Amino acid sequence: MRKKRLTKILVEGRDELAESLAEEIEKSYAIHLDKHPQKSLVMLKNNDSVSNQPFYAGEVLVTECGVSIEDKKGIGVIMGEQPQKAYHIAVIDAALNARLKETEGWSTRLLEEEEAIQKRHQEEAVRAARTKVNFDTMEDYDD
Repeated sequence: MRKKRLTKILVEGRDELAESLAEEIEKSYAIHLDKHPQKSLVMLKNNDSVSNQPFYAGEVLVTECGVSIEDKKGIGVIMGEQPQKAYHIAVIDAALNARLKETEGWSTRLLEEEEAIQKRHQEEAVRAARTKVNFDTMEDYDD
């Protein structure tokens, strides 16, 4: 599984999933905390919808953390002030980078969580669609 997809699942998924995966690793391996969870500000990069040129919309508060397992590094960065989740994501990243045997069975759990996330997004879209307002244009009104 690619890092981008994995990160999306861990960030948008339930906190309990990241916590349980990290705990599996903590039971069997020594985890060295390279960078304690700390708050930072990062620039939010967007593209202008007209010119399609990149610009920075402003700063976003994130929590970042760095760990190592068997000399393999892992980082966790998440929007907001979430030190525990940043730590758990960093542990998971390091475990995957170290190719630990515990990570082999994670695919099924991660795919199930991805499906739950997609279902939640669909439900939110349905709720939003119910509140959609249709406006008549002036043209139709004047006829």
